[in-house]
Amino acid sequence: MQIMFRLFAAVATAATVSGCITTSMQGYADRELPAKPVQRIVALVTAPGPLASSIQASVVHEAAKRGVAAQDVLLLFPPTRTYADAEIRKDLGRQGVDGVLLINVGDAGVIREYAGTVFSGQYSASSVGGGTVSSFGNTASVSSDGTTTGTMTATATPIYRYRRQTAFTARLIEAASGRNLWVAQGQVKAGGLLFVGDGANAASSVSAIFDDLQSKGIIGAAAS
Repeated sequence: MQIMFRLFAAVATAATVSGCITTSMQGYADRELPAKPVQRIVALVTAPGPLASSIQASVVHEAAKRGVAAQDVLLLFPPTRTYADAEIRKDLGRQGVDGVLLINVGDAGVIREYAGTVFSGQYSASSVGGGTVSSFGNTASVSSDGTTTGTMTATATPIYRYRRQTAFTARLIEAASGRNLWVAQGQVKAGGLLFVGDGANAASSVSAIFDDLQSKGIIGAAAS
């Protein structure tokens, strides 16, 4: 015969693979909004490692969903030299840029915590037995004996829980005047292996930024 078994130790496996991501943010708009909604922006992202490029990509994506054109400010002003304020404003005006979005991110990185071990394996066994039956008149007696031998193979797999927390500040500057149109700060909390990556973190924070800008009438309405 063959017996299969699986033993879950310490923590259920479901707890280690499930997760979520939440973003909380508070934004404030200036009392004097621009005469017309911002339609074209450039973004400067300061963030550790590849998270910066993920946020830049999310800015372009989220802006496009709301009918706003966006691009990396470093494409207009490569970091090869220093630019004077007058030069920056002139070039932004020539490109038709309405606003400059500054995003600064602090990241604690992905934290991995041990959450238990899953043991799984296979047990196979064989049995050999025999017996005798003796009868005397109307009475019978039975005697039997046997042996069972088995082999078990098993593996132990550690399970980990993943979490990540980032904090960010954001600011939208009017390109023509240099004044702040909007400022905000927030944080992203993620749990579970599927939610702690740069892509999910960037998408969640940038979506919150553009939702707030749109709700306050600073950027154009969503594209139909």
